[in-house]
Amino acid sequence: MLDKVVFFLHVVRTGSISEAAKLNNMSASAASRWLNELEEGMGVSLLKRTTRKITPTQAGQRLYDRFSLLHTEIDDVFNEVQNMSSEDRGTIKIASTPLFAKHYLSQIIGEYLQQHPSLNFVVLETAFEVDHVHDVDFAIRANATYRGFQDKDSLLVKRALLKEPLMACCAPAYIEKFGKPVIPDDLKHHHCLYATTLVGGNRWIFEQNGEYSSVEIPQTVEADDSEILRNIAIAGGGVAYLPYSLIKRDLELKRLTPILENYVSSQFELNLYFKPRKYMPARCANFKDYLISRVADIQPLKHQGWSRQQTVKAVIESSGAE
Repeated sequence: MLDKVVFFLHVVRTGSISEAAKLNNMSASAASRWLNELEEGMGVSLLKRTTRKITPTQAGQRLYDRFSLLHTEIDDVFNEVQNMSSEDRGTIKIASTPLFAKHYLSQIIGEYLQQHPSLNFVVLETAFEVDHVHDVDFAIRANATYRGFQDKDSLLVKRALLKEPLMACCAPAYIEKFGKPVIPDDLKHHHCLYATTLVGGNRWIFEQNGEYSSVEIPQTVEADDSEILRNIAIAGGGVAYLPYSLIKRDLELKRLTPILENYVSSQFELNLYFKPRKYMPARCANFKDYLISRVADIQPLKHQGWSRQQTVKAVIESSGAE
């Protein structure tokens, strides 16, 4: 019965029987059978099913609200007992933006597994917020912020991983053909490349002398990977608003040109989010501390690495052109 109730919690959180079944490694038919057996055992309907969505009934909402608290306490008991072990075991689930997953997380997990071979990792590479944060241990999200920005309220704990300026830029060839934006409002008449997953999405914010300019840019290319936007900008596809470290070498090699330099741009942030817990599993607590410390160590090296990679690529392309 308890397993079925826990599965019911997953259904309510995800709003989908099939998604909850995937999380629990079950078939859709077995998942539906569990829910039917739970409702029959309790003698009450728990879910309202339509072709579009699944929502809890009044009784289902009461069960969800009350048992969610109990489930957290049960998890704390298990974690408290497991933390008495001297060896980290089990699975750590992480949802991460593509940029961080490729350039930081992959290296950090590789290093950590050498020291803790009994651990397993599940990495969900996504630029979107994870709605079902209860189903992952950590979420790593990107934000674009500016001075005076107020982050939305959240029940999650937030830890900063890195922060750097965003810069508006485009290829010299683009400027030759379409001209150079001089004020933020000019962007309304240009091809713009953006990520909807950053705060603001297609609304870019610039500051000058304490005054903010908010520009709703036209939709030319939308992508959730900053490196894709960078490559399109280098090819002359439009104006991009990207983390400075990602384009630093491109600016030095004149593959990209900064624009709106007289304005203060927004900040690119990567933050770590996780649930507040009385007893976080030792495997998660230890990895969290390692992750935060290693990002601080790796960041300068990654910037140098991106520069070296882009220099080599530029030399190869130059040789080919000759």
